[in-house]
Amino acid sequence: MDDFSQMIKLLESAKQLADMNQLPMLVYLIEMAKAEARGHRFILRDRRRGQDKHEKVQAAE
Repeated sequence: MDDFSQMIKLLESAKQLADMNQLPMLVYLIEMAKAEARGHRFILRDRRRGQDKHEKVQAAE
């Protein structure tokens, strides 16, 4: 699973918890974090298990 999918699932779970506990400001901040993640989804989808592309290139050498 890529970093983007993991992040979105985690943020969605956090949003549900915040909503259940009636924390509207936290729900708003989590929605902002999800929007930010979506803005970087192509970078995050290229990563696996938190690795950066540079680490993969160095490991290949």
